[in-house]
Amino acid sequence: MKSLMKKKRSILGLNTVKAFIVVMLSLAIIGIVTLIVLGAISDANITANTNVTQGTTAIINNVSQGIQSFFSNSVTYFSLLGVVVIILIISLVVVVVNRFGGGSTAGEL
Repeated sequence: MKSLMKKKRSILGLNTVKAFIVVMLSLAIIGIVTLIVLGAISDANITANTNVTQGTTAIINNVSQGIQSFFSNSVTYFSLLGVVVIILIISLVVVVVNRFGGGSTAGEL
């Protein structure tokens, strides 16, 4: 029985959910670090109104907007993940009912 439990994988896809959440948290950390680094570049004693400061400001704005738009869509990602988990739970219930239903037909009472 123990070997059966060791071989058994996550039926409900919880390993997938865990991996997805870890990836999202990793991307959040990378985004925050990127914004911190770009903020440090912005404060790096560059003379105002030069080509360098205009280029740096444009890069910081583009990256900031990209990170913001990516994480504003994270609600959609988590909603889709929830739908997938619900579908997996329903399919698990169908499999369990078919397995332990005893193979009875609709004509029998």
